[in-house]
Amino acid sequence: MKGTTFPKKIIFSSWFQALIPAVILMFFLPPLSSKYKLIVTDNGKSKYSDIYVDLNSDSITEIVRPGKGEPYYYLLVLDNDINVYNQWNFKDSLNTDLSVPFFGNYDNDLYKEIYIFSYRNDSIFLNINEFFEANGKKENHIFITKVRLVNNQITSLIVPAGFYDLNGDGYKELYFSIQTGFGLEPRAMYCYDIFHNTLKSSALTGIAIMNPQMCDVDGDGKPEFFGSTSAADNNKTEVPFNDKSTWLMVYNENLGFKFPPVEVPGITNFLVVFPDTIENFKGYILSHNSGAADTSVLKPRIMIFSSDGVKIRERPYADFGFRKNTFAAIVNDKNRERIFLVNKDLVELNNKLEVINTTTLPFHSIINTYPVDIKSDGNIMFLIYSEEEEKMVVYNTSMRKIGEAKLKFVPGPACISYYISKEHERKMFLSIHENGYFIDVNENKYYMLGYISYPGIYLLFFLFINLIKRINTLQVVEKESLNRRLVTLQLQGIKSQLDPHFTFNTLNSIASLIYLEDRQLAYDYMNKFTQLLRGLINDAERIYRSLGEELEFVITYLDLEKLRFGERFNYEIFIDDSVSQREQVPKLVLHTFAENAIKHGIMSRSEGGILKIKAKRDNDYLILSIEDNGIGRAKAEGQSTSTGKGLKLTGEFYDILNQINKRPIKHNIIDLHNDSGESIGTRVEVYVPVD
Repeated sequence: MKGTTFPKKIIFSSWFQALIPAVILMFFLPPLSSKYKLIVTDNGKSKYSDIYVDLNSDSITEIVRPGKGEPYYYLLVLDNDINVYNQWNFKDSLNTDLSVPFFGNYDNDLYKEIYIFSYRNDSIFLNINEFFEANGKKENHIFITKVRLVNNQITSLIVPAGFYDLNGDGYKELYFSIQTGFGLEPRAMYCYDIFHNTLKSSALTGIAIMNPQMCDVDGDGKPEFFGSTSAADNNKTEVPFNDKSTWLMVYNENLGFKFPPVEVPGITNFLVVFPDTIENFKGYILSHNSGAADTSVLKPRIMIFSSDGVKIRERPYADFGFRKNTFAAIVNDKNRERIFLVNKDLVELNNKLEVINTTTLPFHSIINTYPVDIKSDGNIMFLIYSEEEEKMVVYNTSMRKIGEAKLKFVPGPACISYYISKEHERKMFLSIHENGYFIDVNENKYYMLGYISYPGIYLLFFLFINLIKRINTLQVVEKESLNRRLVTLQLQGIKSQLDPHFTFNTLNSIASLIYLEDRQLAYDYMNKFTQLLRGLINDAERIYRSLGEELEFVITYLDLEKLRFGERFNYEIFIDDSVSQREQVPKLVLHTFAENAIKHGIMSRSEGGILKIKAKRDNDYLILSIEDNGIGRAKAEGQSTSTGKGLKLTGEFYDILNQINKRPIKHNIIDLHNDSGESIGTRVEVYVPVD
């Protein structure tokens, strides 16, 4: 018995009942306090074209700022307080759409070199400046190649891939790609030997690598070069690997193909290639998007290829509920690589292209995604922006929203650098078109205080449940009290329902009939009397009964009173056609007032009188009228020795019923007078609510 009682005590305890909704609410609630806070500020003294870089390994960044003076283009090198170290001038033209400054350390010393491509007419030149090293590499106007002009303008894009010591001489070579729009040449990968001043390029193709990456994919200790390709179909020359398709095109360190390029046919295709070393696999992940109306071309999808160019598996983006413009990223953080997709949701995949985790993004428009290491600590975050909604949101790779900010700029290729102050304060600088912003994610020192809210939620539920239980207990106690009072009133009512004088007088009247040997009449009245007693006993526990039953009871009572008083007493009953007599009325509602009218009104009148009972329906109320032509209440009070206990009990009875009922029972006692103001009787009107 004890074993079954103990779990019930736990289940019905307030602390356990509060725990269930509190846990459910906590599960669905967003974090009540964020561990991080997204801070976005404008560029202040900096310009959108600024790039922050530590050129001299002192753990403080310098600013490299391109610009145009008269007559030369220049690069300024400044400290973080915008004080100028020096200015590097160019006789050639600079264009950040052609090339932005980038940095390397080909000779492996403490000083980084600044690299930038310039142009003059149709020729491309490389410029190098090891700025803080007095005897460092400083060369301008290194010829690279000629490019095709369109309307006398250069439409090329030059992007560095990285540095690698190809010949093992201790000096790294620079690898980069050139992509020329609306023309064929050059579309190639290049390797420039800085130390020996030699240049070589990949073979002629109709397509070139955009945004090249350098990675040792196959694990042989040598890098591969690959990247995005676009099927723009803006080159009409017959050459290998035309731009009517996109291609998985991978170069080795000598700029030869690692394997024959793999074609993905269809114009307007865009193919992004990532290295795939997830779960010790060696290969490539391809994100294919297409805007083509041609339904025969390959639908947008994600694919996995081996390191020798063999397709392993693929999955359409439609499987994830994505239609087009899906952004894919391979994130290498926390010592492991992971696949992420960004569309209307942020989705993490494993190397079998199965969903590991997903979260819905708070956007309803086209978004641009930038995987960035905001804190420069090796942890990638997704900076997601909607131009239409003017909103930037940052998520980490655990699918947690880090912060949100209101911003307005035109999305495009981003240039990211990192500001480090003398006090070692770190910020990411984001440059897009003509906008520059410092972006930082600061740890909320009071983050743990947010967890105090969870016990607070539990406490509120606990107090709420206790309050409800308390209210229910009070309601139950009050209801029980009302029930006990009703029972008490019923018992008291039974005692007072038949006046002892009435009972004895009725029995005497019946005995007189027997004495006069009017046995049949005596039997009839004795039967009425027992019927009256039976009704009292049978209905002792009832509070309500039908109007028909109440009329039957009161008629029996009135017949017995008529036996006592003979012609001195008469009664009339009028039931309106709107009354069905099935209406429920409080027990003895007619009898109590009828008895009072006979006892105090009619019988106190020397010539007797008449009692009229009427019933009619008025909307949701049944109106019962008990009227006598007796002496009136004023005279009756002076003559009667009654305590009025019956009426008092009736009033209390109705008061209790009114606490239970939605609509109250009401009764009015009206004194009747003639034109001279003399009392001519009393009328009681009882209003009983009915459905």
